[in-house]
Amino acid sequence: MNIKVAFFDVDGTIVDNHSKQNQSSDMELVPQSTIEALRLLKEKGITPFIATGRSPFMIESLLEGLSIDSYICTNGQYAVMHNQVMYEAPYKKELLDRIVEIASQNNVPLLWMPKTHYILSGEHQEFLLEALKNMNLPEPLIETGMKSTNDKIYQMVAGVTVENEHIFYPLEEVRVVRWQPKGVDLLPRTGSKATAILAILEKLGLGPEQAIAFGDGLNDIEMLQAVGCGVAMGNAHEELKKHADYVTKPVSEDGIYYACKELGLI
Repeated sequence: MNIKVAFFDVDGTIVDNHSKQNQSSDMELVPQSTIEALRLLKEKGITPFIATGRSPFMIESLLEGLSIDSYICTNGQYAVMHNQVMYEAPYKKELLDRIVEIASQNNVPLLWMPKTHYILSGEHQEFLLEALKNMNLPEPLIETGMKSTNDKIYQMVAGVTVENEHIFYPLEEVRVVRWQPKGVDLLPRTGSKATAILAILEKLGLGPEQAIAFGDGLNDIEMLQAVGCGVAMGNAHEELKKHADYVTKPVSEDGIYYACKELGLI
């Protein structure tokens, strides 16, 4: 394989979220074998990207600890390579207004994500606070009212259970992707990690066959399909594994290093 770029999801892929050890930063949950694999990839001239649903401010410790300066955040709405913005697609105000209207009518909390922070607003905020705690993510700014912001918004999250997520289905411009029992991403239908990846490949003059991607969740399906080799972690959702070219070991069993070695990347 003539791989030039590699895209890695964070939670459940780079970071072992299910580890029982106490930790003060994400880097403490990154297997040493993964750190070594990323170092060796860079030595081979392969640029590693973090590709995550998180906002940029949520991955600062990983970028520093892994010595990575290229990333795709907020499920493809904002992408940077070597500290230069390569692609961005903030939500249109009209769509934000419609999301707010539905959330307000149904007493559903919303998490707004600009680049540098996030804001929790609306009723039943405990739904999303619980989801953030489960993912070891920092607490957001709290607002009691449901109001828009002048910041560019790159991600919207709603606090709804599986039984109630249908309230957002009438929004034709939105895909509802669940990442926690009480939390869903409200993704622009035309946007995904794959959209950003394809934009990056085009700017670099690379073909999909020159890219590889690693993931574990449902929001990684398009990403794995967009590249020449899609790798599902051993701990990945079973549906994602169906779309993978290769299934490696779980993150807790050195899955990234194992795949890179088996596929001849390092």
